[in-house]
Amino acid sequence: MKSIYIVEDEPIIARTIKTALEEEGYTICGIANNGKEALYDIDDLQPDLVLLDITLKGTVDGITVAEKLQKKSKIPYVFLTSLTDSETTERVKLTRPAGFISKPFTIASLRNNIEIALFKLNANVTGESETTVDDDSLFIKNKSEFIKLSKADILFFEASDFYCYAHTLERKILISRTLKYVEANFNDSSFLRVHRSYIINLKKIDALFDGYLTINKKTIPVSKSNKEKLLNSLSLL
Repeated sequence: MKSIYIVEDEPIIARTIKTALEEEGYTICGIANNGKEALYDIDDLQPDLVLLDITLKGTVDGITVAEKLQKKSKIPYVFLTSLTDSETTERVKLTRPAGFISKPFTIASLRNNIEIALFKLNANVTGESETTVDDDSLFIKNKSEFIKLSKADILFFEASDFYCYAHTLERKILISRTLKYVEANFNDSSFLRVHRSYIINLKKIDALFDGYLTINKKTIPVSKSNKEKLLNSLSLL
């Protein structure tokens, strides 16, 4: 279970973040409302990730905290801020944060930024890719665990901005990678990209129409550029 340290000087926001992340399964190992206290705590607690407000009371702001962490620690940090001016942006760039979230933010954007930051750290440390495969199963990294899926249970992959989802009959699982990445790293002849937003399991097709197909009552478009490849992959009478 991954631990997160919160540096936020607005108590309501800090409590909101703490509650939301605990519901997502993360451990909040500490909260500070100023930079000096945060640096002492982070050095002692060694969290997996720091959520760092840029504007803090006192002489040590969030960017200063980040600069010190960058010099002495490999702990990733994600900035939280309502500041979007060019001077702040340039200072932020120099610290190379794992993420940047503008206030007001949604719980979804908070969760996604944290998942991506932690994945990047894990990939850098272990050299693991987000998905690993054996002959019959696919392992998808989700937060601090690898979720095992039987390939036969996957109906299709669906793109969602910079991420994608693996759909089964029971659920959909977030993959913190693009569909293009999945296509390049998931080699299985039973799966075919039929549209810029979809990779399907050919064995799960229920019906095929002109311009689209259906899987478990889900209508999936088929682009003209992929139509011939799809037809050649199916047994047609």
